[in-house]
Amino acid sequence: SSGFKAEAGRYHLYASLACPWAHRTLIMRELKGLNHALSISIVDPVMGDRGWAFSEAPGAIPDRVNHARYLQEIYLKADRNYTGRITVPVLWDQQTQTIVNNESREIMRMLDVEFSGLATQSIDL
Repeated sequence: SSGFKAEAGRYHLYASLACPWAHRTLIMRELKGLNHALSISIVDPVMGDRGWAFSEAPGAIPDRVNHARYLQEIYLKADRNYTGRITVPVLWDQQTQTIVNNESREIMRMLDVEFSGLATQSIDL
C-alpha cells in the first residue's frame, strides 16, 4: 500500500489551464464527478520569472490550502532541498503535507481507479 488512501477532502490538485497535461487531470476530475472530493487551485496561465504563480487572472483559483503565492513553495514544503523543475499538475496530500504525484497520466489513473468509490459519475476509459 502506498499509504495514500483515497479519501474525500484529503487531496488537493494544483493545475494550469494553459498546460494540456495538467488540464486533462481537471477534465478527469470533472468527468468522474470528483469535484466534491478533490479541491483545486489553478495557477496563472502565464508563467513568470518566478515560475507558476497564483494570481487574480481570469480562471485562476488561489491556493486556499497552503496559501502559497508560487507553486515552487509547494514543492519546497514537500522537500525543502528540492531543486528540480516545478511542473503542473501536482496532487497534494493535505494529511501528510507532501506531493503524491506530479505526472498527469498517473494522476488520471488514480482518479479513475483509486478514487472510483468517491466518484459520482462513471466513465469508461
